[in-house]
Amino acid sequence: MKVRLLRLIGKGLVIVGIPLLLLLSYAVFSVLTYTGEYGPLPNEVGLLLTFILLGISMSSIGVILLKRFEKKMPFLAKDGGPIHSGKPWKKGSESGLYLTSCGLVVSINKESEATAHVGYMIVPAERATHRECAEKEGGAILEKYAHGRAY
Repeated sequence: MKVRLLRLIGKGLVIVGIPLLLLLSYAVFSVLTYTGEYGPLPNEVGLLLTFILLGISMSSIGVILLKRFEKKMPFLAKDGGPIHSGKPWKKGSESGLYLTSCGLVVSINKESEATAHVGYMIVPAERATHRECAEKEGGAILEKYAHGRAY
């Protein structure tokens, strides 16, 4: 719950910070190109720098929060076998279950009542290397972008 709240705060900071920076960049442009035709600039122009720093800090803190608390998909392998990508399986009361991209329900426990695929370990990996997992992930990515193409 804490991670979800921090991600929500991060998104909010980015959503507010970027438009603030865009609006203030126009204000900076206006100040820099001011010719003095209508008289001197007001003293409040000094606050412009404060708001720019506020916009930069809000955006950067939001991005840092989003990066730090990003949702990570664990990678699972058993005894040097192929690496599967998966997400936590919440059905039932047993903990340590994961649903892989290829449709297997695997357990990181030595014994499980919910599945016969037991003894998996969470491993570091760049991407899924199990053929069916990779095909499912690639298919989902292609379908996500295929609808926007005009042939």
